[in-house]
Amino acid sequence: MKEQKRISKQKRVLYNVLILLAGALIGGLSVLFSEIGLLKNISWSTIFTVQLLRQLGRASLIILYPLVFFLIYRTRKYNEAYEKEADEDKNYEWYRLTFKNLEYAGIVFNISSAIVLFTILVGVVFIGNITNHKSPLQWSFIDYAIAFLYIILQVVFLKTVQKVRHYKLSAFPTTEEIKEFVLSYDESELQANYEQCYLILFNVNQRLLPILYIVLGIVGTFTPLNVVSGFVVLVVIHIYINLMYYPMVRKYFK
Repeated sequence: MKEQKRISKQKRVLYNVLILLAGALIGGLSVLFSEIGLLKNISWSTIFTVQLLRQLGRASLIILYPLVFFLIYRTRKYNEAYEKEADEDKNYEWYRLTFKNLEYAGIVFNISSAIVLFTILVGVVFIGNITNHKSPLQWSFIDYAIAFLYIILQVVFLKTVQKVRHYKLSAFPTTEEIKEFVLSYDESELQANYEQCYLILFNVNQRLLPILYIVLGIVGTFTPLNVVSGFVVLVVIHIYINLMYYPMVRKYFK
């Protein structure tokens, strides 16, 4: 047990040292590039154009949309076998494959949702430009197709969740509905989700957001990029995450 703790401590120290080294490397390269003039004329418009960002989003969705449909197909296929199988061992195997593919479909679907919103909103135009014959949102036929396919994908995914989980989840669920849905999981799956959610929250709150503060600070210091809006978004997310602990403390430590 002591040996295990010692190894774990060494890993933590090594992890923190690597983060510090990575930060030092990024900072050093930023200073170097700034000194030799490589970052003096940099701007978002010279790095990324709206069209390039949209093309990247569209290319990603060309891969993600079929992948979600494929995982949904496998989920439904295994679920049918699970409901018909009488043999206990085979029944468990179909059960495992059904929920494994359903969870994978959920992960890819949520990633697709983020990229859809990014792709169709990244072209938003400042409203003051409307007088110049521009609309706040400049959508092409491809963007409308992306939105339409996403609606279909969402319907199919929610129908699959309802079929497999035996719980009807709405497209825009309330907090209470989500609680009921989560509590419909079996005990071991619920425990695994609790653990993973806590780890995700911890890593976002204690690692990812602080690292992003540092990255934005370096970018804002050594380039002409305006990172104020980035800091505002980060601090709002950071405060929100920590404020959401308050209801838990009030409820369980009366």
